[in-house]
Amino acid sequence: MNYLKMILAIGFMCNLAVLTAQQEEAYVAAESGLSLRDQPDISAKMLSKLVYGEAIGIIEKTNKKLVVLDGGEKVSGEWVKVETRNHIGYVFNGYLSPNKIARTIRLNLDKVKVEVKNIATSDYKRTHDLKSEDKATINVDASDSPEGKNIVLVDNDYKHVSLFQRYENSFSFMSSDVKCNTNEWKQFDTEWKPLKQLKTNTFETSTYTERDWINFIETATKDLKDDVVDKCGEDWLAYVKTIENVKDFPVSVSTNRVFIKFILTDFEDNVTEKIIEFKIPKRS
Repeated sequence: MNYLKMILAIGFMCNLAVLTAQQEEAYVAAESGLSLRDQPDISAKMLSKLVYGEAIGIIEKTNKKLVVLDGGEKVSGEWVKVETRNHIGYVFNGYLSPNKIARTIRLNLDKVKVEVKNIATSDYKRTHDLKSEDKATINVDASDSPEGKNIVLVDNDYKHVSLFQRYENSFSFMSSDVKCNTNEWKQFDTEWKPLKQLKTNTFETSTYTERDWINFIETATKDLKDDVVDKCGEDWLAYVKTIENVKDFPVSVSTNRVFIKFILTDFEDNVTEKIIEFKIPKRS
């Protein structure tokens, strides 16, 4: 009996391997996201929203044709059965690409277009117009981070463009003594620092390192010294200064927002500032 079970298990694994090998990989090309449904019909139940650039596996074609209007233009295709990390369902292949797609955020400033490369968003908004606005908010997906991303200047018609970055971090402390806990997160802004320039038109956003977090804890506890000592005592404050890992009890730290500042100087030496806010979801 055990021998039969082994044969059946091997057969199942072989069939699964064949099915996987037969899958055709594709990428979501709809900037606003693509609906995954439980049946090949636009009125069928939506299982999830696939994000721009997400990789999926095409299991089979249905030959069920569909034509949609997008901005006055016809997009033709058919429903295909696909597999994602969490679901098997159906999507319209008119918004699929066989080529890997960099998830790009586009910013339209007055005399320059900006592209933020390969970042996932939670609201699927990938284009922001900053010609008449001073600030744009980008809601970062929980699976991603705005750190270590390339920012590319396209069609730049400014005399000079400078980019700077700062963080809004939060800090809280806790203890086995309830009186020592602070349930309210204390927020701190870091200083503006220039971004690393990779090429004439390309910059890279900075990454907050483990050492940066240790320094942040030291700065935060110094600013909160009276509150900490009052609730926890001098010994607790001394203990905090020995922390070498930001995941150590009894402090909790996180980044709420990351800001990028553009300082734009035109050929008449007029200076304009634009701010991009990357809003970070709270980690559970």
